Amino acid sequence: MESFILKNEQEVFIRKLQISDYEQVVDYLRKVSTETVFLNQYPGQPDMPIEKAKKAYEDENSVFYGAFLPTGTLIGTVSLGIGKPGHPWVGRNAEFGISILKEFNSLGLGTRFMELIENWAKERQLHTINGRVRCKNTKAIGLYLKQGFEICGHLKETALINNQWHDEYVISKIIKE
Repeated sequence: MESFILKNEQEVFIRKLQISDYEQVVDYLRKVSTETVFLNQYPGQPDMPIEKAKKAYEDENSVFYGAFLPTGTLIGTVSLGIGKPGHPWVGRNAEFGISILKEFNSLGLGTRFMELIENWAKERQLHTINGRVRCKNTKAIGLYLKQGFEICGHLKETALINNQWHDEYVISKIIKE
């Protein structure tokens, strides 16, 4: 676990998520899904079964970090996973996902999360980190570009939200070995 000071001088604790965090993660996802349309998590989405969460958290080919207030409240998560571990051609590529509660946006947590997953990727000698981001999510796009990601594709009308189609960018970063 690491202590991290946000730009507003508030302390948070970042650590790998564990199955004992399951109920808190479920509550967090329910809340964050109501704050934005930029996630794949949506209001009313069925909860991930605890068995599936346990398997994901214990998988050596993925990592899940959570940021917690000193009170224990979960305020953000990031994950990185190797899609096809062991594959001779694409086994060194990973995809990430990140979410942070609205009131904690733009306080440095996203940058720290991105550093953590890049370090994890380097430790495993991965070559690329990839992701997708809705084109209208300018804050996230700014974070990713600042962290060295490049926009390498534009996917048209990938999400129908509130009867409006949204495009996504494919983003990628080559990890310097």
